[in-house]
Amino acid sequence: MIYDTLILGGGPGGYAAAIYAARYNLRCLVIAKEPGGVMNEAYKVENYPGFKSLPGIELMDKIREHVESLGVEVKGDEIIKVDKTKNGFKVKTNKEEYESKTIIISLGAEHRKLNVPGEKELSKRGVSYCYTCDGAFYRNKKVVVVGGGDAAAQAVLLLASYGNDVNLLYRSVIRAEPSYQEQFKKLKNVKLVKGEIKEIKGKNKVESIVLKNGEEIKIDGVFVEAGSDPNLSLFRNFNLELENGHIKTDRYMRTNVEGVFACGDITNIVFKQAITAAGDGSIAAWSVYKYLKK
Repeated sequence: MIYDTLILGGGPGGYAAAIYAARYNLRCLVIAKEPGGVMNEAYKVENYPGFKSLPGIELMDKIREHVESLGVEVKGDEIIKVDKTKNGFKVKTNKEEYESKTIIISLGAEHRKLNVPGEKELSKRGVSYCYTCDGAFYRNKKVVVVGGGDAAAQAVLLLASYGNDVNLLYRSVIRAEPSYQEQFKKLKNVKLVKGEIKEIKGKNKVESIVLKNGEEIKIDGVFVEAGSDPNLSLFRNFNLELENGHIKTDRYMRTNVEGVFACGDITNIVFKQAITAAGDGSIAAWSVYKYLKK
């Protein structure tokens, strides 16, 4: 089967693209190694219309149910290779190969590393990039959250709820939504620390961090929420035009490559939120429909 479009990624953008593609009667398939994407890690989502407050993974499960109710299959496969062919595209996963007339790239971004001594060696031994995955293992401990955005703020709130003493380590300014800041500033077990990590120390597990000013802080866990970088490795041979390291799209979610559309955090989107990714996903599907109709 040759699909009308293959949707690469199963976050809010990819799922929204699938919903609209199905409504336009396009043959489509969602391929996502981790259906739900980084939204699965959100402790609570309180700014998505229609849902006052719920865990990110629950929101994504609900959206996936919507996608599948329209007859769209979601494949939890790892994408190995993406090639441009004479008539469209070929996507190879760890299980199968798929062909399509177009693709919608919605692979999001990967957690940014600190790139400091001790980080790699102590990964999964006190250094974590998923506070919702690993937070429950830390109770009544002393932990540090690195970052100043919304994800860092949510990490602080979750980790503090487990009775931990939480240090929020931010580099220059806290950028999290004011509502998040109001919440964690009221907590007695949360401390705001301005600085950067120079080294993470420990033998078999994290024992302390050393800041660039020379201060050493005894710590049990380091949760890194310092932003993310787009997943572009599969498209190095596509000559995609980039903007600030992200795929550049126009208002119709078209890239500079014929038949390639993109949406979500992998693009040069101004405001990286689930709601904006979903909106862009719907536009991408509409654009694919108009493109194929021509």
